Order: sequence, then structure tokens, then C-alpha cells
Amino acid sequence: MSKLLLIATFISLLAADCEPKIENNKRVIVRGNIITENEQPVQNIEVTTSVEEYILGKTLTDTDGVIDMVSAESYDDNYIININNGHQLGYTSVKIIRDENQTFESNIYNLGTVYLHPISNFTLTTTKKSSQDAILKVSINFLNITCLYNYKYGLLEDPSRCYEEQRITAKTSELHSNLDLSLQVIKDAPLTITYQIDENPEVTVEVIPNQLNFDYEISY
Repeated sequence: MSKLLLIATFISLLAADCEPKIENNKRVIVRGNIITENEQPVQNIEVTTSVEEYILGKTLTDTDGVIDMVSAESYDDNYIININNGHQLGYTSVKIIRDENQTFESNIYNLGTVYLHPISNFTLTTTKKSSQDAILKVSINFLNITCLYNYKYGLLEDPSRCYEEQRITAKTSELHSNLDLSLQVIKDAPLTITYQIDENPEVTVEVIPNQLNFDYEISY
């Protein structure tokens, strides 16, 4: 019986050590205005504060895109403010990481104006129409749909981590002569597609996904 009690106590202590460390039950206020680049408010966007999988505060933007949330604060380095985590409602997401020197220096996190961009569901398909054997190589360069900020007395944008460029590649084979690539991209933001058939010169095209669902096909 004593062994079972000892094991249960150890598990409880281990679980407690993994939980986020709350500073004397301190509460902070997170404020901001979530809008599009066309100055239109984005309502019903979820905003959370979290440490890893632990949610410390949660709210939704109102009809004016405004948030005014009371949240617990943790002195864990992984304290993050998430805006639209998971890219809900067809918009990009923002992650805000508190500067380590900012911990407990402020009772209010004033995010100011945060811009979200609409998302397009982009699909690239390739269709083999030639009877000759051929291998098609393709790459797509596009912008990531998540922006990462640091917070130190306000938002500090790191350009290299905000909607940074991503690249995916694929190629056909004898068994799979057609490709079907789907990804989420920023609507109205140009992306480039480069493809090559066997050893022929590469072809590069610029595409602007300007619809919620945008399809592009390459025939070879």
C-alpha cells in the first residue's frame, strides 16, 4: 500500500512540475484591434494566451475586431499570445512571443493594430497527356500563412519570421504520372511555380490566387 502511495505522490509531483508557473495568480490585460489590410475589422477571431498546451486566457474579437481580455500570466519562456491559431475563418494567424526581459514589467499587453490576411486554398494539378515517357519536376514558392512577432513594450516585427517564403517540391514517376498538390496561401499574394520536363529548360510562371479556392493545372 505504501508503494502505491509513493508512486501516486511521485506522479502528482511530476504533473505539477509540468504545469505552467503562474506568478502569484497575477492577471494581465491583453488588448488590440484585429483588422484586414483594407482596414476592415475581423470578428469572431479567437485569441488565446498559452504555455505549450495550457490555455491561460481565451476570447473572441467583437464586431469591431477589438479584443480586451483578462489572462493569467506565466513566467515560463514559452508564454505565447495566439491570434487565430489554426487559421480559422479563412485568415492568416499571428503568434506573439513575449521578450524575456518583459516578464512582469507590465500589467497590460497593448498589441495595437494587428493585420490578418485572407487565405486562398491553392491546388496545383499536373496531367500527363503525352504518350511518351517523361518525368515532370515542379516546385512552388509561396508565403507562409503565419506571422511571428516579439513583444517588448509593443509589437516588434521580425521580417524574417513574418509570412516568410516557403518552398515545396515534387515530381512524377512511372507509376504516378499526375500530381495533386494542395496548400493554403495568402490570397492575392503572388507565388511562383517552376517546372521542368525531363532535361528540357525550366519554365517559371507567376500565379496570383485571387479566389477562396484557386486551381492551376500543368499539362505535359
